[in-house]
This record gives sequence, C-alpha cells and structure tokens, in this order.
Amino acid sequence: MNIQTVTCIFFSPTGTTKTIVEHIAQGIDAEKIEMVDVTKRSDRQKWNVFSKDDLVILAAPVYYGRIPEEILPYFATLKGRQTPVVPVVVYGNREYDDALKELYDTAVDGDFVPVAGGAFIAVHSYSTPDRPIAENRPDKNDLQKAEAFGIDIRKKMEASESSAEAALSNVPGNVPYKVPENLNLIKEARKSIPFTPETDQETCIQCGQCVKTCPTEAVFLDETVTTDRWQCIICFACIKNCPTGARQMNDQNFTRAISHLYDLCRKRKEFEVFL
Repeated sequence: MNIQTVTCIFFSPTGTTKTIVEHIAQGIDAEKIEMVDVTKRSDRQKWNVFSKDDLVILAAPVYYGRIPEEILPYFATLKGRQTPVVPVVVYGNREYDDALKELYDTAVDGDFVPVAGGAFIAVHSYSTPDRPIAENRPDKNDLQKAEAFGIDIRKKMEASESSAEAALSNVPGNVPYKVPENLNLIKEARKSIPFTPETDQETCIQCGQCVKTCPTEAVFLDETVTTDRWQCIICFACIKNCPTGARQMNDQNFTRAISHLYDLCRKRKEFEVFL
C-alpha cells in the first residue's frame, strides 16, 4: 500500500501527546500529513468517512488507566472504510492498563483496521518540581524512537497489499476494561467539595491563559478566576500553562495520592510498540 495522506487526530491538554504524534508522523513521511488537534471541544469537527487509502493516527493520554471520558465519545464518531489506523496512548510512567485496548476497540468499531499501536511515556500531568514523575519526557531518545516507529509503520504498509494484510491482531488489555476507581472517587468527592485546581489571587495576573488552555471550558475569568467542578477533568493544562504558578491543586487528599504515585513511579519505563 502506498499511503499518501496521514491524518493525526489527537487529544493533548498538556502538549506531550501532540509531540509524540508529530514525530511518529515524521517517520512515516507521507506526501501529506494533517495534524488535527481535538483537545478543545470547539475544534472537534465532524469528519466524512476516511477512505482505505488514508492512514489515521489516533492518540490520547491515559487517565486513570483508560482513554479520557472527555474525548472517547468523539473518537467513536470517526468512521473509516477499512482504513488503516495506529492507536497511540501516552502515560506518565505508571501503567497504561486497558487504554490502548480501549482505543484499539473503538477504532475497530468505526470500521478502521489497526495496523500498529504504541504506548509512550511522557511527564506525568501531576508531576511537580518536588515530586517529579517522568520529568523531561519525552526526551531526545523517546522522540528518536517515535520517529523510528513511524519508519517501521511506513515499511509495513509498503510491504502490504491491503490494510487487512497489515492488520494488527490485538494489543494488550482486558475486556471488560479497568474500572477507573480513583476517577470515581473524585466524582463522588465533588458532591461536597470542588476538588479542582485553585487560583492564588495574589499571584494571578489575570492573563487568561488558564481559560484559553482549558479543553472543557471549565475555567472562567471575571473579577477572579473560577472553575466549574463538573466540567474540570483535572488535566492540569491550566497549571502547566500558568505563567506565575498561581494555579495549583491544593487538596490534601490529592497531594497525598500524588506522593504515593511518585513513590511508585520512580523507575524509568520505556515505550512499547506493536507491529
């Protein structure tokens, strides 16, 4: 198969998933590469059916062992016509659990044919200077390997007569998928407390960056910055992009949980790819 068009569709609140996808696409080196950022709800366009001559990279970070609830329904609207697809998940050095399997199955349900898949490492969204988790990743080595993965995808497709011939039979994961217990605890806690990032009004310069970067439009700026607890997905995009550090997650239960996560995730993990 000669793949002329690669369409990269990705959800990437803190930008690391986007970076990895860009390097995979560079390795594939198709005649046309289209980057489609669907992080913000307003950017999620309706697509016509993809053809069998396209190749789609479908990518998302792992939240609580699963594909984020915010983006999975949108991914399910995408339709192929036996279109080759590469599901990619990005996680913060803990585990990717059933996320890659969930993305693989969602693609299959849309009449896509997975021809490769990958689970890559990036700095954890909850990483902090005093509790660094996968700090500075993806690093140069990660990105070189992401590009090499793209080269291998291209070679596989060139050696195959059809997407069916190139099909990847499965990826790791369980069905039924992992229950996101910590996410369910957060939802329950929000019945009584906000459980969202907070703003230090003394250091906030009201630049609006948190409003701009929030994928769910949960952050509002009037005289002060406020957050809608029911829309916030705790992606930490607002924290990572705040120029003064005014946005922080201060809940003590959350802080204890992140300290435990830091203890569990100190050993460097490497990416996994499936061809």
